Amino acid sequence: MSRRKDGPEPTSGVQEKLVPERIVNDIPTMYCFETCPFCFKVKALLGSRGIEYSKVEVDPTFKTQLKWSEWDRVPVYVDTDGTQVNDSNYILHYIDEKDSNTFPRAGEDLEQDKWMDFSNKVLGKSIVAVIYKSYRTSLQALDYVTKVDNFSFGSRIINKWLGAVIMRLVGKSRAKMFDLPPEENLNFQLDYLSEGLNGEYFGGKSPNGADFANYGILRSMQDLYGFELVKQHSEIWPWYSRMQNLSGI
Repeated sequence: MSRRKDGPEPTSGVQEKLVPERIVNDIPTMYCFETCPFCFKVKALLGSRGIEYSKVEVDPTFKTQLKWSEWDRVPVYVDTDGTQVNDSNYILHYIDEKDSNTFPRAGEDLEQDKWMDFSNKVLGKSIVAVIYKSYRTSLQALDYVTKVDNFSFGSRIINKWLGAVIMRLVGKSRAKMFDLPPEENLNFQLDYLSEGLNGEYFGGKSPNGADFANYGILRSMQDLYGFELVKQHSEIWPWYSRMQNLSGI
């Protein structure tokens, strides 16, 4: 969770207070960073369902576009009636339940829950350790991120160079969470992840929450250092390709 200094502790999930003034063009609206892995989860689900939505790109430095919310992380999803939903996995469940109720809700399928949790607790941290394994790879990543995300020119320069230093430290801290070196660990986690596939998808013949959650994490690696490990994996790469074709993301 995240806490604002002058406000109550914000929470994940569906919020009690409606914020209809925060939707754009009278359609569901997602507040996001363009390269955020957790945002890619939601984009993939929306794309696969053909759900039209507005996107508000949040400035990663000042988060000006989220000043209205107690929750200061992305993604934040605001439905057409003003319902605000925080936190990517909660958003996946909310959208699916409203759209077609295709996959189980949290607590109804322990395997799905396990792999959705894995996306945040293990896979997300594993890719950070790889992408930011050195100052060089960190600089390459920040150069890409600051060009794609909503940085002003001045903040892009600052965040590229300063961000590379900071994210290198983050990468080191994530790497210490695992017994294996970053690339070996990611390969290990991809092997483990592949055990959850139930045919073409985690959900069997069609994707469930685990598919969108883990695809989103890996999708954020595309064009960055270490993505070759995904492309070279004999089981994860075909699944990844299916998810990309399905979602258009």
